Amino acid sequence: MKVEFVFVGLLLAYAALVVRLISILPFFKGYSNGFDNQDGSLKVSLFEHKAKRPLRLFLFLGSGGHTGEMLRLIENYKRVLLAKGNTICVGYSDQKSKECFVRSIASEYPDCRFEYYQFKKAREVNASLLQSLISVLQTLLTSLKNVIKISSDFRQGPHLVLLNGPGTCCIIATWFKMLEFLNFAQPCSNLVYVESLARINTLSLTGKILYYIADVFIVQWQELTSQNPRAKCFGILV
Repeated sequence: MKVEFVFVGLLLAYAALVVRLISILPFFKGYSNGFDNQDGSLKVSLFEHKAKRPLRLFLFLGSGGHTGEMLRLIENYKRVLLAKGNTICVGYSDQKSKECFVRSIASEYPDCRFEYYQFKKAREVNASLLQSLISVLQTLLTSLKNVIKISSDFRQGPHLVLLNGPGTCCIIATWFKMLEFLNFAQPCSNLVYVESLARINTLSLTGKILYYIADVFIVQWQELTSQNPRAKCFGILV
């Protein structure tokens, strides 16, 4: 009899975990929080109709072209993303990207609150397989503390995680989803990934991974939607 109770308990626990996993995976929940392409543009309407509740935004700056695209994306949708009272949590992996953001964005929007979190790069250019493995493990450990802090603050109201390309984004996205999975009280990550403008016919490695994790997966060329049915295309965003 005790064995039967244990078996039933394990079965129920397994079923609960499966249901929880299904509830957070984008493939099953039909996510469409506030994104509308009826006018051919990206529109965060979820936050527009809750204008009295400031948005908490997390974005990650990679380096070089990735940072440039993120800066243009933020600027193009500043009416919502940089609205008065919003808190912008900026993750960065190199000091130059942070300085560029402060100079071009933060200094221009004093009505927003900016917080900065440094992350280690998941992989350096031309690094060997062993070096890449070590750096990925280090990034996993050091990024968890930042993600826990940011994710905890998300409970205060509307929030958005905006990512666009660097390999570190895979680790960040995985931690956000893991925390969402483990904590039933944790709100949805609202994780949005925007594929690089340079990717016309195939997804980047980061895109191929986040295709299965991001709540909203956005590409900037229509050609990619035929190969990736979950992808949304709103035209050129950056």
